[in-house]
Amino acid sequence: MHVFISYSRRDQASITQLRADFERLGHQVWFDRQSHGGQQWWDEVLHHVRSCVVFVFALSPDSIRSSACLAELRYAAALRRPILPVMVRPVPRADIPEGLGAGAVDYTERSAETAISLLKAFNALPMAKPLASRLPLEPEIPARYLHAYLERIDGDELAEKDQVELLDQLRTRLTDEDERTEVWNLLVRLRGRPGLTRPVADAIEDLLSPGWQPDPQGRFEARYWDGQAWTTLVVQNGQEFDDRGRPPRVDVEPRRPADVTEILPRAPARTPDAPAIGPRRKKTFPWLVGAGVVVVAGGIAGGLLLLGGAGPDPGSAVHVARKFVDAVNTRDDQAMQQFVCTADLEKNRHLYGAFFDTANVTLESVDAHGDEPRFTILAARTVGNSSVTLSIPLADQNGEWRVCDIDKALSGR
Repeated sequence: MHVFISYSRRDQASITQLRADFERLGHQVWFDRQSHGGQQWWDEVLHHVRSCVVFVFALSPDSIRSSACLAELRYAAALRRPILPVMVRPVPRADIPEGLGAGAVDYTERSAETAISLLKAFNALPMAKPLASRLPLEPEIPARYLHAYLERIDGDELAEKDQVELLDQLRTRLTDEDERTEVWNLLVRLRGRPGLTRPVADAIEDLLSPGWQPDPQGRFEARYWDGQAWTTLVVQNGQEFDDRGRPPRVDVEPRRPADVTEILPRAPARTPDAPAIGPRRKKTFPWLVGAGVVVVAGGIAGGLLLLGGAGPDPGSAVHVARKFVDAVNTRDDQAMQQFVCTADLEKNRHLYGAFFDTANVTLESVDAHGDEPRFTILAARTVGNSSVTLSIPLADQNGEWRVCDIDKALSGR
């Protein structure tokens, strides 16, 4: 049996659990997972409304204001699909759409009792009847789904004036809390379009630069955007942690990682006559091998000065660790150079190259106190699903923190 769930994206966490309950009852569930609209998308949504045997409307303060949810509801009613309202967040009775309040299943606090209530309400619904030979008029795509912008972004031509106009409109709509997620994804799509002028491209990069943003999934107060994708690093109640379910970790003690070779390749074997670095793939470190950045023994001695005394501000270690992680995730060679110690640029540059080629990373904690300042990252392969936790040393170079001795992190020391 095909169950259609109509919901607001801010309720996605509840919908995931609701879907699991329906699937445990042996039903096939469909709900929209796309984050932007378009006519093809809307046609697919309406197709699934027509083919469902039960239409579930997830009641919440957002769904009852959503033009898409309400359009889906009206279409399901016109098709005479059995409708099951499920309350996923409290809604004042006066605000509930007509006909949905009396039979709504309270799912705001999931428990064994709510699962039983859901089953009883589902079984009490009438059987879905075959569709009539003459179908009701299909609702038009909701205006807020920004399909017109999508068509312009994907169009054959986008003149300079149109680029500026489009960017200004998207920037303005980015401030709308209800549209923010869709607009953000449109900006990402626009960034990948060829032929953008330099001012427009730079403005988009500024908007999409790494930093904390409202969580697009609506599960937490904020989520960290690494410049290319949403990470697992989130903030809730002022605490920063990984949303995989692990609690926040402060001043983590270094620990030996799992099999590091699953994430980062071994350093290439070297012989006395062999060059320091063998052939690399397309992504390289021109700033390491260029004539202007040749490092000799005397340069190392002069460039890496581990100062005594108090050393750099411990708070600045967080900034350096964050920028280093951003540079890895955005594959920005020049940015990474700024946060690596001079000695490592010569001794361990092949290991930093391995980061570029094989892993995406998430910053988990920073400990700049004590004799061994470090920060901890979760490194995940860009291909496959293996991951490993690494504790990377920080060093005081000329009064500033720098990432250093990465070979110690990879060996678990």
